[in-house]
Amino acid sequence: MKIKVTAYHNGEEIEDYVAFEKDMELVINNSPVATIKLSPGYEKEFALGYCLGEGFISGLCDVKKIVMGENSIHVDVRESKAERERYISSECLSGWRTRIKKGMKVESDLKVKSSEIIENMKEMQRKSEVWKLTGGVHSSALVIDREVIVIEDVSRHVTIDKLLGIGLKRNIDFSKSYILTSGRIPGDMVTKIAEAGIPLAATRTAVLYSGINVARKSGITLVGFVRKRNMNIYTCRERIV
Repeated sequence: MKIKVTAYHNGEEIEDYVAFEKDMELVINNSPVATIKLSPGYEKEFALGYCLGEGFISGLCDVKKIVMGENSIHVDVRESKAERERYISSECLSGWRTRIKKGMKVESDLKVKSSEIIENMKEMQRKSEVWKLTGGVHSSALVIDREVIVIEDVSRHVTIDKLLGIGLKRNIDFSKSYILTSGRIPGDMVTKIAEAGIPLAATRTAVLYSGINVARKSGITLVGFVRKRNMNIYTCRERIV
């Protein structure tokens, strides 16, 4: 969205771009689950990815139907998948976040070169067009083979939801993929990634202790501060070659 602003560094009134968000209520099996602030676009993918990352479904076969409203998304899923212990996260955007399932482990033989992670992080930044215009969104990427699928959103959690939804619709083998992101990685985000069976997540910035704890329990490789030629590997070092 483009609006008029006053640029105080020179006193001139100009037009500049700002990030736009909207509220979207997610209803699963006729029960309101969350009201999320997100960027327009990929709303169905968000709903699918949210359901996968929060444990309501294990695949598209568990989804009966999705109905889009103006400010709501209604998803019908197989009843047994929706019975999960949930808690409210301290994340700034309201919503339900699941606990890590006891004994949940990600199984994957994925190996990734450190140089590949660094180059794909640069590619994610190159493709982050909304961020270049506004500086007001987060970027995340799902990397599969040589493809870097990038999503931008005002919510870093929603970028992951949308990528999971895209992966589901494309029938991507998540065990052979990994996640890149521009923001902090807390435990609830790692839980989403673990639910999808993705074995590695890396960020340009910091990981939180809760993220390290969940990654260690679920067998995910967690990488932080991917900048220039540097990175910190916090868990499951063996996947980085």
